[in-house]
Amino acid sequence: MHRSHARSLSSLCLTAALAAAIWGAAPAVAETGTSVTEPVDPAPVEVTAPQEPASIAVEPAAMVQERPKSLPTKVQQWLHLTTKSEETLDLDGVEPSLYRGRFYRAHLETKRRCIVQRESNGHYFSISRSGYRGAYQMSAALAQGVTWMMLPEHQVLLGDQVARELLARLRQTPANRWPRYWQDAAFSTIHNWEYTGSGASHWYGGRWHC
Repeated sequence: MHRSHARSLSSLCLTAALAAAIWGAAPAVAETGTSVTEPVDPAPVEVTAPQEPASIAVEPAAMVQERPKSLPTKVQQWLHLTTKSEETLDLDGVEPSLYRGRFYRAHLETKRRCIVQRESNGHYFSISRSGYRGAYQMSAALAQGVTWMMLPEHQVLLGDQVARELLARLRQTPANRWPRYWQDAAFSTIHNWEYTGSGASHWYGGRWHC
């Protein structure tokens, strides 16, 4: 697996001052805004220079005082996999899906890889001329909406507060800077949200059929 774009993420505290310094004044999205129907732009991808994934890791020091200062081992493992591992920080190449959760469908893996190749040539950091971003060329509205869709599953895996904080960081980050795990998770969640293939229309068309 190509690792030329892997980077180590710095630990961050979730204080308001630090968040403002890192994320700027990005607007919040209402939890009701999860229904997005606009299709992905079929225009050819304009590949930009590789960018490091945004630092979205949630650290134990950011927990409120009522909670333990150290997170359970399993939660720490999930945070490492999804935000800090070499695999998730590699934003270049068509690779097996890092996400294998509730909405993943193994029998659609070939189709998923085809879509990644067609939409972005395997460049998770890419931006189209129309502003669609990431491996799956999602619009800003679709990317923000799916953060709410992914929340329930990851509340179980990470705990409520950690999941909410982490997904909030994604919501304020352009999708082409999301780590690989979260872009893969977003695709499968949208594609199979109500039933297998229920969101496939977002990836109809394009340069060739998948």
